[in-house]
Amino acid sequence: MKAKLNTIKNDLYKVFILGNADNIQLAKAYFLLAIPLLTALFTLGHFNY
Repeated sequence: MKAKLNTIKNDLYKVFILGNADNIQLAKAYFLLAIPLLTALFTLGHFNY
């Protein structure tokens, strides 16, 4: 578990700080950000049909 957290931390560092991440690291970082954001959007959003 600790190794997975370090991998995620390093991926986020390479994506947002250094800017030299590969495609897999970019996908991991954006999925980690998209899931909580979409959950909050669907939970708190108002849908008018």
